[in-house]
Amino acid sequence: QNVPLEERMYRLAEQGRLRFLEVESVDASARAIAASGGQAQASGRGADKADVWSPLVGTGFTFCVWMRQHHPVKDGSQASLFVFDISSPPVEEADGSGRARYGGGGGHEFFSVWYDIPGQRFCVLSSSNSRGEPTCFPVSPLPAGVWHHIQLTYHAPKRGLLGRKATINLYIDGRPVESDARVEAFNLPPTARVHIGVPNPVLASSGIVRGSMPTWDLGPTQLVSSVLSLRDATAMYTAGPEFPGLFWGDRPQRLSLAAA
Repeated sequence: QNVPLEERMYRLAEQGRLRFLEVESVDASARAIAASGGQAQASGRGADKADVWSPLVGTGFTFCVWMRQHHPVKDGSQASLFVFDISSPPVEEADGSGRARYGGGGGHEFFSVWYDIPGQRFCVLSSSNSRGEPTCFPVSPLPAGVWHHIQLTYHAPKRGLLGRKATINLYIDGRPVESDARVEAFNLPPTARVHIGVPNPVLASSGIVRGSMPTWDLGPTQLVSSVLSLRDATAMYTAGPEFPGLFWGDRPQRLSLAAA
C-alpha cells in the first residue's frame, strides 16, 4: 500500500511513536487569503514579491529554541534532532480526491536545520542546493539531560551581489559559534509550513538524512521577522527556559502584562 509519507507521519504521531510540532502557515493572514481564493489575484503589481515570505528578501529572520536531549546515543548509530524546518505547503492533487502531495513539477522549496548527534554539529540545507549536501557548523557538543538555548539567524542576500548567498549565524547557550554558514538563497511563500521535530516529507524521503529520531524536549520557542544579535542570545540564555516575562527593549521585562 502506497501511503504518502505525510500521512504515515500523522499516523505515527497518533500512535504516540512520533512527536512533532507543525505550524500550518508561517503567516496566518496569508493562509486566510489563500483559503478565500484571493491569492490567485495578483492585481498585476509586485506579484512575485507577494508570493514570497518577506523576511527572506528583506529583514531576515531569527529562530530561537530551548531544547534538551533525553539520553546520549551510545551505539554510534546515525541519529538527528530536527530543530527547525520550513517548507512549501503541499499541493492538492488534480484528480479531485482532496489529497495533498509535496513536490511536483514546480519543485519543493525548503530550509531545514538539524543536529547531527554522532557528528555533534548543527547542519543546514536549503532546496536551492543542487548537490543536496548540507552545510555544517563546527563541532558543538550538547550534553544530554541539560537545557540548551539555540538561536539561528538568517541574513537575506544583499541585492547587487553576483552570488545569491544567505548568511546563517548560530548561537549556542548565549555564545556565537566560531564560524557562520553560507547557503543558496531560497524562496518560500507566506503560506509555508513549519515543522519542529521532523523534516519535511520531501527531505525525509530524499535519503539525505538517515537514522533514528531520538526523543527530546522542546522548550520556549520563537520565530521573529528580524535578525537578533549576540546580546539577545545572551539575554535569553541568562534568563533561562522558565523565564515568565517578555523580552522588550534592552532588558527582560518581568512585570509585563503581556507576559502574564
